[in-house]
Amino acid sequence: MSIRRRNVLLAGLPLPFLSACATGINQFRERSDAALAKDLGVCAASYAVLRAGVPTAPIAVSGCDGEGTRTDAIFQAASLTKPVVAFAALQLVRDGLLDLQAPVSHYLPHGYRHFHKAFARSTSDAHDVVTSTSLSRVSVAQLLNHSSGLPNWASGTLSFAFEPGQRWGYSGEGFMLLQAVMEAVTRQDLSLHLNQHLFARLGMADSSLVWRDDFAQRAVPGRTLFGTQANSRFRQAVAAASLYTTAADYARFMSALLADEKHLALTLENPIGVDAALGLQWGRGWGIEQATGGPYIWQWGNNPGFRAFAMASVVSKDGFVILTNNDRGMALAASVAHKVSAVEHAVFRFPWVG
Repeated sequence: MSIRRRNVLLAGLPLPFLSACATGINQFRERSDAALAKDLGVCAASYAVLRAGVPTAPIAVSGCDGEGTRTDAIFQAASLTKPVVAFAALQLVRDGLLDLQAPVSHYLPHGYRHFHKAFARSTSDAHDVVTSTSLSRVSVAQLLNHSSGLPNWASGTLSFAFEPGQRWGYSGEGFMLLQAVMEAVTRQDLSLHLNQHLFARLGMADSSLVWRDDFAQRAVPGRTLFGTQANSRFRQAVAAASLYTTAADYARFMSALLADEKHLALTLENPIGVDAALGLQWGRGWGIEQATGGPYIWQWGNNPGFRAFAMASVVSKDGFVILTNNDRGMALAASVAHKVSAVEHAVFRFPWVG
């Protein structure tokens, strides 16, 4: 695996001249998908819209001559992995196997082995051990809403950047720690657990936290800002970033969440503030935007060569998911958002979304 934590962090930096964040959604409102994709150099994108919680047929988009894509193309969903993992974690809560308010040390009494490369984790790889005393400072709920105090990524010793619960701070490391908690509770590899208890149940046959060889014919390679191809294959589950999926499968997942009022209530309960001026908070696994017709749940995804975005109103249950194979793909998300509704979504001005 060639991806390193630093690469993922760099891929997540805002790109003002490419994204909807700086230039505003107005620029993309009346553009056709194909025309915008061509201007951005996005060769493959697929999106699915939900109306009243029901997914519509996915739409394939290509902006590159002679490089059409298919509606069932498989993409890296990047951080769209996090809401899926959070959904599974909240199911463990509902089943009485996980306590949101319990300290992480309750589930990892012998500490947590933190690998310095999240994408290559064997016992011989560089790592440090976070003691149970340190883990007692953070709760399961704080991992889910990014208030754990852990950094996004740490290529060395893992330590708290701020006191848990004090504020919001986006953290891939928090979801890696959540993965360890879930694996301790279920006594299963996270990928296997999701296969059995989520993907199979929802009919998400084209989704996995690890690479499958049967994906090869439909998986699209990513394209970085520098024009290089990104075609890494995750061989181990990474709760923060390793989901492979299709737009249709992810829309099925969103539909299941929106239809489950108890699960949705757990997701939205006790959010932490993110950006008051933009009306943004964070719930358990999803960002929350307070806007007309909302609140809305949302999440962006940035892996090298891939951009993804998902959003839905918890009131109307209208929403969408888009997966793209280019670092410039987030502008397409802003365009699709306007096609779904005419609401001005301040989330596209949030610096992290790029």
